[in-house]
Order: sequence, then structure tokens, then C-alpha cells
Amino acid sequence: MAAVLAAVVLITAGGGYLWYRITKGPQNEPPVQAEGRSPGPVERPEEPFPATLFLPAEGRLVSAAVAVKRQLDAQLQARESVAALLAGEQGAPHAVLKDLRLRAFYLDASGIAYLDLSPASSNQKEIRASAEDEFLAVYALVNTLVQNVPEVRQVRFLVDGREVQTLAGHIDLSRSFGKRTDLVKTP
Repeated sequence: MAAVLAAVVLITAGGGYLWYRITKGPQNEPPVQAEGRSPGPVERPEEPFPATLFLPAEGRLVSAAVAVKRQLDAQLQARESVAALLAGEQGAPHAVLKDLRLRAFYLDASGIAYLDLSPASSNQKEIRASAEDEFLAVYALVNTLVQNVPEVRQVRFLVDGREVQTLAGHIDLSRSFGKRTDLVKTP
């Protein structure tokens, strides 16, 4: 009887310890950071987040550093980065980017970001731009998201909550887009 009671106490204590370790998680382990990426949004919540924006300029993308509000969630940090790009935080926004506003942002478990955009003006039905301007605007958004939010692997575009074929009539948006470093102008 005493042996059974001792076994029950040991099993209960072991289960309690295991539950404690699972709910507390690993202690004093630094966050893992993907190589070549910006620090994650939760490292220093009181400091601004050093975002890298990719801006269309002279037929290429140029990178620009800007401080945005640090968020505790990847989706919120992504929204901050895209909002800074669309607002033209580094000077006048690009022709296509200035005509867009961010409606919503979704990130699924597989790392696909859904960027839901709409025309900046409520009476504006479509975005007018050349194929090059539309192409650079798409990759400015994609590169900005993938660079600043390690959880984002690919980007899909929606307009007013719906899948669309194009933003300005030239670039097929029916697929997922990944980061294109070959478009970035090197100093």
C-alpha cells in the first residue's frame, strides 16, 4: 500500500513538473533570427523597429531605412512596414504606391502573406500606371514585407478583399510572389 502511494506521489510530481516546463517554455534562450533579416519585433518593445523599405527609383528598387512603431505581433509589424511604404516615409511615394491604401493584412501558418489593398481615393476605380511602374510597386511591397517580417515567405495580393488579376492591367497577380534581390540597386 505504501509503495502504491509513493508511486502515485512520484507520478503526480513528475506530471506537475512536466506541465510546468511545457507552459513556461525554454528559459534564457535568445530568439533565433534568420540570417540577413532584421531583428524580430518583440526583442525591445519600447524602441522603434528599424524597417527596410524598398522604393522604386530609376527602374530599380532602392533600400531605405526608416524607424516604425515596434509591434509585438508579426502581422501588426507587417502592417506598420507596409503603411510606411505606402505613406512615402522616405520622400514622395511612387506613382502606383501613392494610389494605394492598406485595407488588411493576413499571414497564414505556411508563411503566405495576403496583402489586401484598395485605391487611395474612394471615387478611384482603377490604378493607372505603366507595366514597369506596376512591376516595381509589386516588388517594393513584396521585398519590404519579406525583409522586415521573418515569418513572411511569399506574398499574395487582394484588392478590396478579392483576388484580382492585376493592379494596373499589366502584372499577373494570380500567383504568390517571393523576394527579388536582383531588382535592388546596389550602392
